[in-house]
Amino acid sequence: MGDGGQPYYYRLERQKFACVAYTLTAVFLIFACLQWYFFHLIDETNKYFTKNYWFGIVFFVLSLLLILLFIFFEDLRFTTPVNWIITFLIFECVVLGVTSLIVRHYQYHFLISFIIWVIVLGIFILFGSFIPHDLTLDIVVLVIVGIVSLIGAMYFLMLYIVANVPYSFFVYRGFIVLSILLFVMYHAQIINGGRFAEIRDHDYLLAALILFYDFLLLYIFTFQLAPKWSDDCDEHRNKTSVLVVDKHLKASTVAVKMVAVTPPTEQ
Repeated sequence: MGDGGQPYYYRLERQKFACVAYTLTAVFLIFACLQWYFFHLIDETNKYFTKNYWFGIVFFVLSLLLILLFIFFEDLRFTTPVNWIITFLIFECVVLGVTSLIVRHYQYHFLISFIIWVIVLGIFILFGSFIPHDLTLDIVVLVIVGIVSLIGAMYFLMLYIVANVPYSFFVYRGFIVLSILLFVMYHAQIINGGRFAEIRDHDYLLAALILFYDFLLLYIFTFQLAPKWSDDCDEHRNKTSVLVVDKHLKASTVAVKMVAVTPPTEQ
């Protein structure tokens, strides 16, 4: 991984650090998937997050504020047990925030896509770990590529929203995913060490959270395939209706139809 000239003790410490960081990332992913599955499965929580989407918005914004504090205030990252408590709060805020999207998705779609993006994340972590080129030397290039990708992505997103250009959303998604995967490889290198830049040995909580957010950026595109509020009104436009439909979505569709056909009562 580019650290062949480093002392044995250094390599051993970096390997331990990387193992802890990747293990924590795996734990985050497993617990996030379990919570999302049960939130989707249990009718009470499903209905609550479906009706009260603002609840998820509040928690997701809170997670962003907490991660900023966690990054810029080092004492929060290296003081035990404060660092573990804040990490847990950030993780749970992300989980609760994304739940507002999870409950609106088809059950098997979000599970299968979760597995797919976990595999993609793992593959590009391996790529970043073993490619000989040091991406940490090219952070300016990565930022420029990210900015160019963002410009291209916003253009094709506007084409999708304004002009409904076929497949423009997938081009937009491609630009964003490209920039994310480049940074996944960069993050893998600063975690593994032996490169120009690296995360400090005791910053494993931040490293795991960074990889978890990388996964989230990839996974969140899944919800473009989720049923939208307009699908009940425009069933002929709902391309995903031929696939697995969850019972709570069927129930909501029936409820909307009953409201639509019920004639007004006479005074």
